[in-house]
Amino acid sequence: MDYIEHTYTIQWVGPMNYEEYKEYINNPDTLDPNLFNLYYFEARQDKRYKWHTYIGIHKQNDGINKRVNPAHEHLGHFIRNNAEIRIWIGSFAKEINQKPKNIDIVETLFIKAYNYKFTENKKKKVFLPKESVCVINTYYSKHKEEIIKRKSDKPFIFDDVLIYLEETHCFMHGNLNKISAWENRFSLDLFIYKAE
Repeated sequence: MDYIEHTYTIQWVGPMNYEEYKEYINNPDTLDPNLFNLYYFEARQDKRYKWHTYIGIHKQNDGINKRVNPAHEHLGHFIRNNAEIRIWIGSFAKEINQKPKNIDIVETLFIKAYNYKFTENKKKKVFLPKESVCVINTYYSKHKEEIIKRKSDKPFIFDDVLIYLEETHCFMHGNLNKISAWENRFSLDLFIYKAE
């Protein structure tokens, strides 16, 4: 049996276009921008074009806006050309987990698990996480920070649960179904595959 060394909950806020993102991180009533270390975007020039996808990190806890801005090597082009953009920013549910090593493990897990679905990520596609890790994704609206339940409002490619078992080089991922607050139960359909 594999031992899962790391379990993290990532709280994603979105989807936001670039203007909404700027408003959100500058709003004193929302979560401190220093707590966001992950970001994901989907962008396309217009409806005639395919979606471009990218996940990235910001290890310094000095504001995600230092990374997600018009100078970004992948996102900047879409911002400058007024493209259709959907941005999600993610934070660790427990601030104590917000460490460069943990941030890197989570990013590596996402990039390897969804390797071919990220069109703009070029680095880390050949690397595996160095340790076993489980990530639970939760999604919140930018308006009232209510939990998002509709799949159409979540990132295109993410699953609710993502697991990598280092000993067997096995990935598992799936989505939570029929969450019931009254009965405290849910079902999880997992898909399993070996890392190549």
